[in-house]
Amino acid sequence: MNRSGEQADMEPVDIDPGPGDISFPRLGVVIPFANEEDTIEEFLRLVTDQLVERDRVYCIFDHACRDTSLERAKKMCASDPRIVVVWAPENRCVVDAYFRGYREALGAGCRWILEMDGGFSHPPAHIPRFIEAMEREADFAAGSRFSPGGSYSGRRSRYLISRGGTILANLLLGTRMRDMTSGFECFTRRALEEVVSRGVRSRGHFFQTEIRYMLRGWNWVEIPIRYRNPSRSVGRASLFEAFRILWALRLESGRERP
Repeated sequence: MNRSGEQADMEPVDIDPGPGDISFPRLGVVIPFANEEDTIEEFLRLVTDQLVERDRVYCIFDHACRDTSLERAKKMCASDPRIVVVWAPENRCVVDAYFRGYREALGAGCRWILEMDGGFSHPPAHIPRFIEAMEREADFAAGSRFSPGGSYSGRRSRYLISRGGTILANLLLGTRMRDMTSGFECFTRRALEEVVSRGVRSRGHFFQTEIRYMLRGWNWVEIPIRYRNPSRSVGRASLFEAFRILWALRLESGRERP
């Protein structure tokens, strides 16, 4: 069965930028946006404040955006070449948006790829923490709300779901991360190529857990982050999907161990 995030006609990207190669971007920041017209300009300014001239920000838009966010991003793109606006009407879910951004960054030759939310749930001021981890030769730097120095602000029910999901995932899958359900993470291009080539099953935010499970054997590190929950509840369909895929991963891990 096809996994979400895969694209059948995607050609392999034969690019291998080294640390000193300045002909390709150093860091590509992938950010799906929806209806953020009140904050998108300030948010992008704060993101680009953390970047160097070679870096890029890939702003992914699709039909989920129904306000003026796209127009505001295009205006900023015209004055700052680091901002790249990507219109992706083929997207059907948030996972498609992230994977479209991944492919854009890989195709541009980015050495490292950072993903984050389009609102202020992920603080742009934390971006240097991920860059430092990449400079220390991590393959995967995973944002963690539950590591020392991390924090969560928002609905108690969402906190309990995330904490419980982490405990359950570690128990069933043999993983060892303090936070198995968070976004805000950075990859080397080699690690992200692995993720894109394998794809994920989830159509919702559980894909972050799939990625962390997928990269469990790589050189990973957790980065303490401050997370502000936008107060959206988790639907029953999303929870059911998460349990179903978690159990499928459990069966796969059981087959791999022998």
